[in-house]
Amino acid sequence: MQDVIRMRGAIELALQNAHTGEEILRRKVDNLVVTTGRRFALQQICSQVMVTSHSIGYMAVGTGTAAPATSDSALGSETTRKTIGTFTTTNLTSNPPSWMAVVSYATNEANTTLGEAGLFNSSSGGTMLNRGTFTTLNKTTSNTLTISYTVSN
Repeated sequence: MQDVIRMRGAIELALQNAHTGEEILRRKVDNLVVTTGRRFALQQICSQVMVTSHSIGYMAVGTGTAAPATSDSALGSETTRKTIGTFTTTNLTSNPPSWMAVVSYATNEANTTLGEAGLFNSSSGGTMLNRGTFTTLNKTTSNTLTISYTVSN
């Protein structure tokens, strides 16, 4: 018998008109849990190397569009990093278990052509858990953007 923990995730993007609240665009794409992210998760299990000073608490977006690779340790071209606003952990007892991080970008944040997102354990640099790319979208001062990032096994 062999047990396997396979980490995977998905990004859901919702772009809204800031004035009317109307949803302009919604996308859901799979992402890649990178090697540094899998290492980080395993270190949390091993008490000898537990990373206690930083947990995954930040989401970054950028303009990169190159396909994610397991060797990635940063976004291709990061533009904005924010503290995760909401964690949903109620599904940790589900089968399979999962959690979701949600960040909302206001009208004055991340205004560029976005094509990637990732989760990190630091407000700059740090360890990247995962990276996802998506068909580019234009975020402007007329829009708000909400990104839900789900990680599961």
